[in-house]
Amino acid sequence: MRDIKEVKEKIINLLTSVERKGIDRVIKYLEESDFFVAPASTRFHGNYQGGLAEHSLNVYELFKEKNERYDFGLSEDTVKIGSLLHDICKVNFYTVYDKNVNIAGAGEKPKWVKQPAYGVKDDLPIGHGEKSVIRLLQFINLTKYEIFIIRWHMGGFEPKENLNNISLSWNMCNAAVALHTADLESSYILEEHFEPGENKNQTKLRGAR
Repeated sequence: MRDIKEVKEKIINLLTSVERKGIDRVIKYLEESDFFVAPASTRFHGNYQGGLAEHSLNVYELFKEKNERYDFGLSEDTVKIGSLLHDICKVNFYTVYDKNVNIAGAGEKPKWVKQPAYGVKDDLPIGHGEKSVIRLLQFINLTKYEIFIIRWHMGGFEPKENLNNISLSWNMCNAAVALHTADLESSYILEEHFEPGENKNQTKLRGAR
C-alpha cells in the first residue's frame, strides 16, 4: 500500500498541471469528497482506506507508459484526465458497517466479532463508466477520445449488450484498450486486498483474490 498523503499530493499536483477550464472545480470536488480515503472496492483490489486514490495513481502511471510505448499521441492532459479520473464514479459511493467475522483459527470453535467492513450506497445507479463521464462533464469539457477511454474502461466486464459498442470505440481509439489493460494490471498485479479481520499492515501477496 502507498502512503495516503503522498498519493493525494501527487494526484493534486498532476491535476493542477492540467490546462482545462474547470479542472480547479474537479480538484475541489475531490478534496471535499471521500476520494482520497475511500477504498477502490469492497471485497477485491484496494479494499482499504485510500485504495481508490492509490488505484487511480497506479492506473495513471501505467497508462502514461503505454501512451509513450505505443505512440498513441494522447496529450498529457488527456492521459491525466482519462486515468486519474476514470473511477470518479466511486466518489461518495462506499459506506462502513459492522460485519460479523469469525476470527477463530482452523479447527477452532467459531468466535464471532463485529468488525468494520465496506458496503455500497449508490445514490445514482446509472452504471459505472457512464457515471464517471457524466460526473466529469459537470465540471469540464471532455474530448471524444476521453469519453471513449473513460466510458469503456471496464471492457469485457460490461454487460454483453455493450460489447459491440466497446469494440467499435476501441477500434476508433486504441488508447482506450490501453486504459482497460492498465486498470486490470493495477487491480490484479499491483494492488492488495484483505479479507475481513485481516491486519492491513501485514504483507499480502499481490493479485490474490
